Amino acid sequence: MKEINQDNLDRVYSLYRNTIEQILIIESCKKDISMQILMVRDEKRWGLIQEFLEHDLQKHLLLEQAAVMAINNGANKIIEDMENLYQHTSGPDLITKIRSEISQVEKFIKLIKKGRKHKDWLSFTERRAMQEISKFVLEQAREYNKL
Repeated sequence: MKEINQDNLDRVYSLYRNTIEQILIIESCKKDISMQILMVRDEKRWGLIQEFLEHDLQKHLLLEQAAVMAINNGANKIIEDMENLYQHTSGPDLITKIRSEISQVEKFIKLIKKGRKHKDWLSFTERRAMQEISKFVLEQAREYNKL
């Protein structure tokens, strides 16, 4: 029984490494997009911001899958590593923290899509939120370009 459990853990660690490799590719794409975000202005920037956030969403979705797998198989080291990644997010457990990030990014993307398609339909609050999203992503882009 212990050997079967170890085989499961080995598979979980292998899948986690694959997930991390996929995330590194996503992060590389985000770095490339961030460089473009800093060079472009106006409407073109909104498309890049949306693309940046969509990559961020993919990263969180991959991490959610990895977290579920780690929790279901008792891979405590992976869970601990992921808890460190999400220490800035509030929530009672890892899955809740990840889903909170996913929800937030989805809201950002939805608002940007609405703003790009129907700018005149946005309320004052939505326009202000878009400005804050832009500032947030611009700051992240600056950080990516420091790396």
